[in-house]
Formats: sequence, structure tokens, C-alpha cells
Amino acid sequence: MGHPLRQQEKDAIYEIVNRTQHQFHGLSPDADEVVNKIILGLLAKYAWIYGVEIFAFCFMSNHFHILARCKSLQLHLFMRDFQSQIARKMNALRGRTGTFWERRYTATKVLDDDAMIDRLRYTVCNPCESDLVSHPKKWPGLCSWQIHDNGEPLVGEVVDRETYWREKRKKKNEDKTEAELIEMATVRYPLELAKLPKWEDMDDEAYHQKMREECHKHAGELAKKRCRPCLGRKKVLAQKWSSRPRNPKKAPRPLCHGGDLQQREEYRQQRWDVTDDYRKAVGKWREGKTQVKRIEFPEGTIPPGHQFCYGRKGEFNMTVPQLRS
Repeated sequence: MGHPLRQQEKDAIYEIVNRTQHQFHGLSPDADEVVNKIILGLLAKYAWIYGVEIFAFCFMSNHFHILARCKSLQLHLFMRDFQSQIARKMNALRGRTGTFWERRYTATKVLDDDAMIDRLRYTVCNPCESDLVSHPKKWPGLCSWQIHDNGEPLVGEVVDRETYWREKRKKKNEDKTEAELIEMATVRYPLELAKLPKWEDMDDEAYHQKMREECHKHAGELAKKRCRPCLGRKKVLAQKWSSRPRNPKKAPRPLCHGGDLQQREEYRQQRWDVTDDYRKAVGKWREGKTQVKRIEFPEGTIPPGHQFCYGRKGEFNMTVPQLRS
């Protein structure tokens, strides 16, 4: 069975989810926050390069949730680089080899404002949903609650290996320590959260206050429904990265989030129409360029043999980020 056709819309917000192979705890946080620093650095770097707006995120021990939008239609490139680097870094850190992710990521469109708020609360409070901690502030892993809580962007650090080796080969740096060379090659990327369209007119302080209220409310609702005590921060940190849940969750991928029945049916029909148009375009492409001069693919889809979406405009942002003083 083939994978569902990927289509990106410039103004659409997607919930992105993926799990580790066999759902082992490959992303489990550690007391020294080494894992958090690796994930934050890569997330901030590639969000900066590909122009991805991030509304919320949470990295659990064996999966992650990201609520994002990419107007440049490069979400698939962002996820390609981000996931591949996470797999390399985590495998090196754990001393393992082989497949890290269970499957390719899923990007589910969020249809309306109410669903966006619901998915944001679900994402930030995901550790509470799994009965791991009672509040997102107690989660030791990387979560966007940290930005909502203090209202300041996080800063990710990534070591540029090319710069590192270039500086290390210079004679004037022979006396420098390894830590000094790494500091010279470190690039810092700010990670700010975008505002949901419903509340984008709010100032920063009011928006973060609103987010804190929503998350507090949702965590309280989950606490009332909880029938067993939470695992707790200490036990989460004590988990072995090689372990995995006894009964891992398996749920089918939803077509979309939110909307009433009519909206969901319209979106379903739209997806079918796009898939049919894509199949027709691929059929023309297979006939050969001599018979068809120009082939129109549905906007936001990826033509065969290409890595960019049809209709994409703009280039990568390869400039060095300037942090606020």
C-alpha cells in the first residue's frame, strides 16, 4: 500500500507527529539536558533555514508533536533534515546504529481556530495526557511551555563542523582547548513561537498569558479525570533509553483535525480531487516530454524526481541569525 499523497498549503497549520522505531525511548530526556540541547539546536536551526513558523511543540520519550506552518512550502525539507540529524545525533549519543524512526512523519491539517487551540493544548500538555507528570512545567523534556512560561524565546546551539575543523587547522589556534574551538564554531539560533491566527493581534505578554491559562485549564481537566498517580519527573529521568512501553499505543492517522462534518467531507473531497489530478499529471509525465510540453501538477505537491513543491517561491534562508541584544 502506497503512502498518502503529500500536499502543502501556504496558510495551513499542520500537526506533525512521528514515533521512534518500535517506540523505544530514544528521545528520553536526561538530567544533564544533553538530549534537550541537541533537539532544540536542530529544531531552531532548520526552522530558521526553511522559514517554518512553530506554534507549539513537545518531545516525549518515544515521539514528538509539532504544530507548525510553512508558507514557503518547504515543510517536507524541514522535516527531512531535522529528522535525519536527530537520528544521527541520537544514535551517536546512544551508541546504536540502524533505523531510528518508525515511519515517515504525518502532517495533519488543522481546519479551524477552535481545533488549533485544542491541538496546541494537547501538544503542550502531552506529558499530562500520558500520565507522566501532572503539569507541563514538570516535564523534563523539551516543550514549548518553557517559552510560554517566561515569554522569552529559547536559543538553540549547533556546532558548525566545517568551521570547527577550519579553525582547528589554523596554527594560531594550536594552543586553544577543545572547548574554546567548539565555542568558536557554535552558531546560535533563536526559536520564537508564532501566534495562533485567532489571537495574532494580541501583544506578546497577553498572548503568552492566554497560552498559560489554556494549558493550566487543560492540565486541571486531565487531573480530574486521572485514575492513577503520575509517573513523576524522577522516574521519567530514570527510564532506560533502550526500554519501550509494554502496550504501545496504535491509532490510525486522522484525515484532519477540527471542523464540522461538512468541512471534513469537503476536505476529503478536495484531497481526492488533488490525488486524481496528480495521477493524471504523472501519467502525462510518463508519456515523455516530446508529447507534453508543460505538465501542471497540483500546487503544493512534489512532482516525480523533484524535491520542491510545485508552485514554491523563495529560497532557503542561509544567513547567520542575529540574536537580540
